Amino acid sequence: MKRYRFTIIFLILSILCAVYAFFRIKINADYMVFLPGYRPGEPIEKIDNQDVKALLDVSEKFSDGTQIILILYSEKTFFDRESLQDVLKLQEKLLKIEDIKTVLSVTNYVFKTPYFDGSSLKREIVGDEEAKSFISSDGKYLLLNCILKPLDDQKPALRKIEALLKEYPQLSPILFGQTVINDQLFKEIIKQMVLYPAMMFLAILIVFYLQTRSIKASFVSLLVPLLATIVVYSCVALIGSELNVMTVMTISFVLVIGSAYGLHFYNGILRFGKNVRKKMFKPIFFSMITTAIGFLSFLFVKISAFRQLGLMVSSGLALVFLILFTSGYELLYSENKRNPQAISVTIKGSLIGKTLIVAIIIAVIITPFSLGKIEIGMDQVSYFSKNSEIGKAMKILEREFSYREPVFIMMEKNSIFTVKDGQIIKQIIEKISDLEGVSAVQFPQSYPVPTLAMLSRLQPAVGYFVSNAQTVRLVVNITNDAYTHAGKLKQQLEKILSDYREYKFTVASAAFVVDQINSQILQSQLQSLITSLILIFLMIIIAFRKFWLSIVIAIPVALTALFNFDFIVLFNLKLDIATSIVASILVGLVVDYSIHLAHDMRMTRDISKTISNVGMPILTNALGLIAGFTVMSFSKLALFRNISLLLSLGIGFGVCFTLFSEPLIVQRLVKNNEAGQISRKCKNRNSK
Repeated sequence: MKRYRFTIIFLILSILCAVYAFFRIKINADYMVFLPGYRPGEPIEKIDNQDVKALLDVSEKFSDGTQIILILYSEKTFFDRESLQDVLKLQEKLLKIEDIKTVLSVTNYVFKTPYFDGSSLKREIVGDEEAKSFISSDGKYLLLNCILKPLDDQKPALRKIEALLKEYPQLSPILFGQTVINDQLFKEIIKQMVLYPAMMFLAILIVFYLQTRSIKASFVSLLVPLLATIVVYSCVALIGSELNVMTVMTISFVLVIGSAYGLHFYNGILRFGKNVRKKMFKPIFFSMITTAIGFLSFLFVKISAFRQLGLMVSSGLALVFLILFTSGYELLYSENKRNPQAISVTIKGSLIGKTLIVAIIIAVIITPFSLGKIEIGMDQVSYFSKNSEIGKAMKILEREFSYREPVFIMMEKNSIFTVKDGQIIKQIIEKISDLEGVSAVQFPQSYPVPTLAMLSRLQPAVGYFVSNAQTVRLVVNITNDAYTHAGKLKQQLEKILSDYREYKFTVASAAFVVDQINSQILQSQLQSLITSLILIFLMIIIAFRKFWLSIVIAIPVALTALFNFDFIVLFNLKLDIATSIVASILVGLVVDYSIHLAHDMRMTRDISKTISNVGMPILTNALGLIAGFTVMSFSKLALFRNISLLLSLGIGFGVCFTLFSEPLIVQRLVKNNEAGQISRKCKNRNSK
């Protein structure tokens, strides 16, 4: 009982932590978490960012919140009275929802020419430029723009809308908007915390059992990192922080990567018995520390979500190491020993290794020409598959409305707006409409601005554009292409507005915030990758104290990082918030294989014996990692699927190079060293 003392204490602590984390941990699915300056757990109002402040300023002046877009469809078109009546009934019920401030549609927008007479809609509306933001050219698609009140939590409003839409299946309603995207991300985050880890646990358990033939060893190897993650999550809850779409993957990373340490420790028990702690300390420690370095390299980037992920995963892996070297022997030892290579293969890599080296040389030559093809940028919509509700909604919006994201231009004046100001607003609208990427500019021009100011008190639809007699808002709808080049569009808008100095303009859009996040991606990628490569190489030199051996160990690391970008090009992926973390993670993972290979060779002095000793555990480790990360490919989010694909390909390449090609390089290095030693001995004899 005494030898299990630490284990029992840790199990009790883990259970308490799990209960605490379950009730206290917070989850934030908003894209703002990736903005430099954001601090976990703090409101966005505290972010020192001009574009965020502009959004908040516009929202405050007009007393509104986020927007939820309803996409409706009718095969008969909405010029059909029956279909239009359904829309009117739906719109009336939406306005009764307490959390909705107003609903903009073709029936209440103040057009220059009245198209709606109370019961029918004129077909001439499709020729009106302003109407393009509400109805498709064929009249089959209609948009209802639900403007929410300023709310800390938009989910209750979304749930009420969803419940209401069930009464109108004949309209084939689809929801879209930041609130909807965040809600879908939240649901996937929950799966990432619960469902996918359970599937990973089972997948890795099967792989480990096939190699160890010990259900106890396989289960404990996975249980230790699972408990370590629970402790990490409880610490996050304790300090009042939160999980986001990045840090939620902590459990996957710690479970998949940390389980390998238990596997190596168990194989060490079978080889060295009670002496396992001494014999396996160095390879497992340096495997853990180099992997942790890959994650800790995120500390050098400005995005707090990256830094938080790095700290959480590295802390979890360190805790796994601590548990193994305090209680690992007691947990994993079994009287009924089995051969660690119950399923074994003979790895003869001469031909494969040489072929692989030739292919790598060719690929390295081609790589610089392909890197320019990588598209850089985060787009939350692209995280979802095209068949998802978000994907379908985006496709319809682009095809039928050339719509992606609104840009708000708040126009303020020290005095009351006059009829003359209305003419100036018309000029501004005409200039903005001519810009490439602008699909429509919304502002009711049918009445003078002073009249609109009075109408705004009675008609909420007018109030969306006119806050008071001194403040109005233009809504600029932009295309998907303009969204991806939002920074350029912002400059063009500001240039137009600079000619009207008698007004104060505030240009705000979520697209500008995303553009700032995108501008950090490449810089963050380079900072974290270069930092991790340098630190890992230094750790290898400290561990083995031989420069040329350290170079050989680092070769698969550098190649894996390089080939990661080739895989991005090959599968037509973007370098975004998700995929930008993969390279730094891979270098920390792949170096483990070289470390175990080099450590064993220092004992055996024979590469063949080394491959026989550690080849199968390394291969099993890699297969376990791949099996674990492959589970993420079942996610509905391309965000997780892309990470799964790149990690699996990177690990597969790294282990193949380590087992088949690296031994050839090591043999060559050993022969050269032996030849050099013989040469030096001969020279010494001749000199004597």
